Amino acid sequence: MMQVTTDSPKDELEQSITAASNKTEQVITLDALKEIDEEVQYAIAKAESHLDPWCKESLFLYLCLLVAFLNATSSGFDGSLMGSINAETQYKSFFNLKETGSSTGLVFVLYNAASTIGCAFGGPVMDYFGRRRGMQSGCAFTLAGAALAAGAQTLPQFKASRFLLGFGIILQTLSAPVYVTELIPPQWRGRLGGYYNTFYFTGSITATGVVYATSRYTSTWAWRLPLLLQIGPPICVFVGCFFIPESPRWLASQDRMDEAAKIIYKYHGGEQNEVAKLEVREVALHIKFSKPQTPKEYIRGLWDYRELFNSHSARWRTAMVSLITFASSLTGNSILTCEFFQPTMLQAVGVTSVRRKLLLTFASAIVSCSGAVIGSATNDWILRRTRFVWGSFSLAAALALVAGMSSQVATSTAHGQTPSKAVSGVGIMSIFLFGWIFSFVYTPNQSLYCTEVLNQEIRAKGISLHALESNLATIMFTYTTSIALGDISWKYYFVWIAVDFTVGILWFFFGVETVGRTIEELDGCFEAPFPPKASWKRTKIVKGEGNELGFKFEAVKK
Repeated sequence: MMQVTTDSPKDELEQSITAASNKTEQVITLDALKEIDEEVQYAIAKAESHLDPWCKESLFLYLCLLVAFLNATSSGFDGSLMGSINAETQYKSFFNLKETGSSTGLVFVLYNAASTIGCAFGGPVMDYFGRRRGMQSGCAFTLAGAALAAGAQTLPQFKASRFLLGFGIILQTLSAPVYVTELIPPQWRGRLGGYYNTFYFTGSITATGVVYATSRYTSTWAWRLPLLLQIGPPICVFVGCFFIPESPRWLASQDRMDEAAKIIYKYHGGEQNEVAKLEVREVALHIKFSKPQTPKEYIRGLWDYRELFNSHSARWRTAMVSLITFASSLTGNSILTCEFFQPTMLQAVGVTSVRRKLLLTFASAIVSCSGAVIGSATNDWILRRTRFVWGSFSLAAALALVAGMSSQVATSTAHGQTPSKAVSGVGIMSIFLFGWIFSFVYTPNQSLYCTEVLNQEIRAKGISLHALESNLATIMFTYTTSIALGDISWKYYFVWIAVDFTVGILWFFFGVETVGRTIEELDGCFEAPFPPKASWKRTKIVKGEGNELGFKFEAVKK
């Protein structure tokens, strides 16, 4: 055991710190220990600080975050909207489309193609103009796309609207999570950062409910009205961005450290808060040791994505971004949780009524939302890696249950029999279960984990890479899923079951843990020879006899 005490007379001794390290006993000063380990600094600062969640500064912080969260609402509204509208008879007859097939797949793919193109512009825009302007630029395109979609008279016009919406929403959803992560206090990063993606469901549930309500309409307003209502969230974001503070870390990167410090102190507990003071020191040091650039080098660097691969730590950071991107994109959610083809999935387990499909899709969104909310609420104490490992295996099990029930329905239908209500019910339950697990595991962390593992220099580029990889995967599998579901139906699920098992193994051996550290403190993990192992060490504050303040180092259990 290592005994660590303050260097003061016995009668003034106020605290002692016991660190579970090795069997050799030695005494060092507390101040010296703080200088040695940044994680110890944060652990001590966190234990000695209090952040009031109900003070006026915190309440205004929540309003600032709400503006950013509404970008996820825009994304959720459109995602669920098209999945539900795709089941509408009025929509399909007006544009002469089918629920599955290459033409329907192309409508969805255009959205993702535009998002892919937007990825190239998202990073430079938010790095040059700031996080707020990045969100506003996306809102402008989203508003134009929504207006065109609602008034479309031909299929080419509707396809053009999908392209504008895809380009606009990607600019919104690239800038927003970066803004959220850079603004919130580290003590609340898991919860508040997780709630960003959870707001996807506020759009998802609203859109599905609106389509269900308008499905009784016999005119084209059955699908035009929901598309028109899409303008709500981006209007709120565009206006709200004029009243919220800029990201302090972006300000610091623009040599505006005084402004950055004021924002950190204001929303992170005040100038006497130990965590806030530590953050300001870390941000200032990070900027101080960054490579200086001329204006020409800065402009050129905005488009230079080699920074994602030019060092050991950058490659590991990029690898973690790619891992969570493909893990969350290729779990089977492209056919279940994204709701593009959820009505088709419900038909595979015996649901044939269009209105019942819409009602169950609406119910599924509510169930998935509950998973995301609970997942976000527990994000600060359930370790990311643990959640990803067991979540991947659970997703595989739920999807296997969906496949089993779908095969039973297919067999009954092939023999001219009515599928058993019990089988159909279990099939519906398993679809809901899959959505709940995915939302608990990945929805709070898809954007949050990416912004956590990326440092200031490459955060905008890295989140753009995340979006690019996600869109490429979605383009490929949205188009192929539309065809595969029509050709081999439920057998297609086994591809994703195998992927889920593989992803769980990858997270177990290579996942980097981010819980319990400030963003800047993760630099030490990624600079280690093997970052996953370095991240598995945690610094934990404990209290001994007599309420003595203490801490211990412990390895994360595998």
